[in-house]
Amino acid sequence: KMTGNKFPSINSRYRIPIPESEQIISVKVATMPEVAEELYEMATEADLEGDEELEIEMPMLKNDLVPANSFLSLGMVPWDTVAYLRDNTKLHQAAEVDLKLLGEGLPIVLIQTSLPKATKLIDDLQEAQGLHGIGFNIGEDPMEETSYDLGIFKTYDGVLHLFGEFVQNDPVHKKAKQKWDKRCQATDGWCGLIIARGITGASRGQPDFKDMMALFEVRFLSTKELGIGPLQLMPISL
Repeated sequence: KMTGNKFPSINSRYRIPIPESEQIISVKVATMPEVAEELYEMATEADLEGDEELEIEMPMLKNDLVPANSFLSLGMVPWDTVAYLRDNTKLHQAAEVDLKLLGEGLPIVLIQTSLPKATKLIDDLQEAQGLHGIGFNIGEDPMEETSYDLGIFKTYDGVLHLFGEFVQNDPVHKKAKQKWDKRCQATDGWCGLIIARGITGASRGQPDFKDMMALFEVRFLSTKELGIGPLQLMPISL
């Protein structure tokens, strides 16, 4: 009996009649453990390679990084503010190069939430080896005939994280996205993430310097660099 990846040596003899004849021949049947083990190893390696290729072709997109009910916005901070935040935040992830002070400032994604949730978000990004880049991907809801800009963070562990869903034809978002794209071009593809506390206070939507807890300076990632292509909402039958 063969189970799992164990292939014992088994043999047996059978007496088989020859059709349309009165003769009976004796046949010996035996397993080939060495060949079986080699084929099993080849199949296992092929499965592993197939899994790796699948992961490369279809990166994981998670939706559990950014706290629920956070305030999200696309904007810009002047370079003098960037200089201040580099020295006065709980965490500063510097750019991989010395940024040139191009354009009016650094385009940023602002996430404002409560102090405990902001702290956890910062810790989660550190556990993911840091923030690698920020990008936008096309999303479609064919049932509602609506298109979205899906805001995506890519962490250094290779995982993609959804941080926001913005209706493409919404006038406010459309204007903010156009400014974001122009500012990223002006900074030669550099942008940032600011994580702030104080969502329930008077500074909601416009956090003070004391509310800003982290600054990440990262690359803007194109749709091609995100590598997932247009996403479509699919109905699920219950």
